[in-house]
Amino acid sequence: MKKSILKLFVFAVMIFSFSVAFAAEIHCNPDTKTCHKSTCRYYNCKGCTKVFTSEEEALENGYKFCQVCSKEKKESPKKSKK
Repeated sequence: MKKSILKLFVFAVMIFSFSVAFAAEIHCNPDTKTCHKSTCRYYNCKGCTKVFTSEEEALENGYKFCQVCSKEKKESPKKSKK
């Protein structure tokens, strides 16, 4: 019984550590309340001292995404003109 609980605990810790390691961080500037995704050219800005682990967490804390990041979300594949 103890071995199976220990195995389950080790498995849970491994899954959690992998999910944390591969989560995309969100860098935010606490002065302007603006955030940047890892794909944004402003991701490593000097004022970006606050880090969140998800977009939802940043939004819940009153932050918004910069115009570059916002455009990424809104852009859809362009249709070819005939």
